[in-house]
Amino acid sequence: MSEYSNVGICLTNAGRHALESRIHALEAVDEKIRHIRNLLNAADTKLDDQESGAVAWLWDSVKWYMDYDDVSFIEKLLQELDETEYLFIRIGEFNDDTDIRGTFWDNPFSMNLIRGIVHD
Repeated sequence: MSEYSNVGICLTNAGRHALESRIHALEAVDEKIRHIRNLLNAADTKLDDQESGAVAWLWDSVKWYMDYDDVSFIEKLLQELDETEYLFIRIGEFNDDTDIRGTFWDNPFSMNLIRGIVHD
C-alpha cells in the first residue's frame, strides 16, 4: 500500500539557482529530467517571489519515496544545499510521520508547519 504525503519545499534564490543548474546539467545526459520536471509542474501550488528570488512548491498529496528518480533528485539537492538555503516539510498520513529539514523559516511565503488542538 502506498502512502501519500503533503510536501512543501521552499528555496532561497541561491537554492533556486542550484536546482536550475543541476536540472540544466542533467538535461543533456539523462531522460529522467522529464520526471523531475513533471514533479515540479505537478505541484498544487508554486510560489515565486520576484523580489528575493525565492521559490516554493507545495503538493497536497504526493508519493514521496526515495526510490523514485524525481524525489531522489530533489532529496540529493537538499542534502547538498546549506540548511539556510531551503525549508522542507513533509507530513505523512500518520500523526508521527513528519519530516522537517532546513532553516529557511524567514521565507517570503511564510511557509511553516502549524500543529494544534481543536475542539467543537
